[in-house]
Amino acid sequence: MRVTEKLSTAFCKDFNSSFEDVVAQFLVKSRLLPDEESLTSTRFLSRSVLPHVLRLSELFNRLDIKEVEAAPKGPQGLDEYWAKGSNPANLRLAYFLYFMPSNLFRVAAIWNELLRLGYRWKTSGSLRAIDFGSGPATGMAGIAAGEAFSTERSGMPVTGNWALIEQDPAMLKLGTKWVSDFQSEFLDSEYALQWETRPFHRKIAFDQPTLLPPKSPKFHLWVMSYFLNEVSISPKQLATILLETWKRHLEEDGIVILVEPALKEQSRRLLEIRKEILEQLSDDPWLKVLLPCLGHQACGALAKPEDWCHEDVSWWRPSYFKIIDQMAELDRKSLPFSYLVLYRGKSSIEDVLPKLKNSSPDRRRLVSPAHFEKKNWEFYVCGQDGKFKARYRATSKDEEKTAPANRGDILSNPHSEKEDHYLRINKVDTIG
Repeated sequence: MRVTEKLSTAFCKDFNSSFEDVVAQFLVKSRLLPDEESLTSTRFLSRSVLPHVLRLSELFNRLDIKEVEAAPKGPQGLDEYWAKGSNPANLRLAYFLYFMPSNLFRVAAIWNELLRLGYRWKTSGSLRAIDFGSGPATGMAGIAAGEAFSTERSGMPVTGNWALIEQDPAMLKLGTKWVSDFQSEFLDSEYALQWETRPFHRKIAFDQPTLLPPKSPKFHLWVMSYFLNEVSISPKQLATILLETWKRHLEEDGIVILVEPALKEQSRRLLEIRKEILEQLSDDPWLKVLLPCLGHQACGALAKPEDWCHEDVSWWRPSYFKIIDQMAELDRKSLPFSYLVLYRGKSSIEDVLPKLKNSSPDRRRLVSPAHFEKKNWEFYVCGQDGKFKARYRATSKDEEKTAPANRGDILSNPHSEKEDHYLRINKVDTIG
């Protein structure tokens, strides 16, 4: 995955002052921040924001949320912490300042990748989209940023509406107001969006055939960000409910984007859901896997129980974000996540992502960083025949200094051949 420079710098004051200004003004107006100067005040951030960032980071980074819920002391899981934290306003402030921008960027990076590979909007009329488990409208804002800060546009409608589905009413109210300011104050100079919102305060029940009421409309775009990892039912059950939901409520040529944590357990759970979805689609593949896999092959990361699959993207952080990182001894210069993009329609993957048309069937995506060892660049690739350790022999001093490709890149025609326990890559042409 490659993120455009325009997107990677969009949230940093060194390149673009407006994001932090809009955040500060919005939070002051929402009475969550005493004044705009507090946004970069170490005294204020250390007292009112840092404790919640640390606690939320601990919860989000546990391998099993059930361990947190079973803990004898302290808040019993995220829901309880959300409801009974010592200062709910500061808790929401901490989430908004620290987790909202990074999760927004992850969604934007995925949309950026679709555009880089040539995806273009096919449906006519106003946009109908849904942000499921929206929090502060993270998915909606992420799509807007991905579109606005790309070098190419999808041609998606600038008018339409988003259904925001969220179980926390205060966060839902905050998100509904935030995306209005985000569009008008931050994106207006780049992309004149006029998307409206329809907020729905709802707890999702998994004892029904679908996730939405039967009379709900169909949507062109469906985003679920950090939602499935909190669902306890099996991947098979979840795949069945998701497919029935999308069959009823996803338009032809519609896109589904799922974003989940990069942690081993949650990432493998997403891969298991993908596997179950493909098995249930085997007789009628009305949905297609676009990203990151570029096809319906068996998942190479599921072959070994200790393996998993995730992406990692770099960005220039907001200045206040850097301050929180330093105080918390965290480092969010790069953002890991797991994701899956699905497409409903009869078009082939190459028609949906036309940059793939000139690539060979042997195309492969790098799923690890590249490192140099004994004249060879080594990395892992995943393709139609699974996941392999790969080597590419540097043929010059210049090639020894710079990796031929980076994590997330797609090799177009690698002319690979299997040697011993690895794949020999003879040619490196990257797509996009």
